Amino acid sequence: MRILIVLILILGINSCKAQSITEKNLIGKWILVAETDSFSEDIEPLTENNSDSKAESDSKAELKTTLTFNEDKKIFINQMGNEYEATYKLTDSILTIGNRKYVIVKLEKNKLIYKDKDGLFDNHYKYKKME
Repeated sequence: MRILIVLILILGINSCKAQSITEKNLIGKWILVAETDSFSEDIEPLTENNSDSKAESDSKAELKTTLTFNEDKKIFINQMGNEYEATYKLTDSILTIGNRKYVIVKLEKNKLIYKDKDGLFDNHYKYKKME
């Protein structure tokens, strides 16, 4: 019986540690690089328009979608110039932003891919971390 209790404690501590490592990878500013839906032939990565005009490139920078995750469970969203603030929660592979739920497909040091959970469409969002 003691062995069972010790094993449960060890497994519980390890799962908490894994959660905190995943959450640490999430902290920072992310920029949307691709958005896909369930139809693979419709995949169109977002591209930057290279231009010589500074005013045009500044307006293009405002049209990007960025997510900034903070350690205090707040997220700042800049979606094509519209700014929002919300709270987020990470439970296993479920990322909750406000009242919307997403499934994290991949989370690495510089790469985040998540998809809509229980949505009508199977949209995937690919982000890269800004340094």
